[in-house]
Amino acid sequence: MARLHRFFIPPEWISKPKVMLSGQVAHQIKNVLRMRPGWQIEVLDNFGNEYVVMLTRVDRSWVEGEILAERVAQGEPSLPVTLYQGTLKAQKFEWVLQKGTELGVSEFVPVISERSVLADVEAVEQKMLRWERIIQEAAEQSGRGALPELRPAMMLSVACQRAGRLDGVRLLAWEGAAAGESLRSALAQVQSPPRVSLFIGSEGGFSEKEVDIARQNGIQPVWLGRRILRAETAGIAATAAILYHFGEMG
Repeated sequence: MARLHRFFIPPEWISKPKVMLSGQVAHQIKNVLRMRPGWQIEVLDNFGNEYVVMLTRVDRSWVEGEILAERVAQGEPSLPVTLYQGTLKAQKFEWVLQKGTELGVSEFVPVISERSVLADVEAVEQKMLRWERIIQEAAEQSGRGALPELRPAMMLSVACQRAGRLDGVRLLAWEGAAAGESLRSALAQVQSPPRVSLFIGSEGGFSEKEVDIARQNGIQPVWLGRRILRAETAGIAATAAILYHFGEMG
């Protein structure tokens, strides 16, 4: 059976047993996918619920459907991972958002550090709407039950303070960490943490001064191995390793 197209929608569009769709979602259904009454889709309310909906009317600017089934979405990890990603060149950062969403990242925080390409908060904020669309499309495609949060950009010092106030494991990938401070050894020391906060640098990584700031906020530098990973690869590789270690991947 072909997989149904999935759409995140505002919960107020759902009035059981009916669903009313408008805006970009209606445009996608009518003009891009060229769906007709009788076709089925899945809609998600971003609270972890998904609904199988049969289209009953496809109009010029809105679409009506009837709920056939309701269930709890199965695509959300039980371990929240916050990825504090140093800002990168546009396509590289978008790739991190897309693949991180597919893997199961719960929250993205763009971080501005000494070596950031986008070096101020305003430059980052201009890209937020596009980044949110990329996250939503990736979440729909990958079977997520809730959209990952995209937080406002933060300077590294502020991001470290934020992470330091949260419970859980706090890690910063740094090629200068000793081999004995590996990601594997750091994860082996904890069981079932409430969350993992993971810091990844921009191109060029973190400076020693920035690593000291992280340490002062209870963030542990970790070594990712003998091979130096690109900034857009490191966060994805480390996230996959973390989720696998805690049983979130098959």
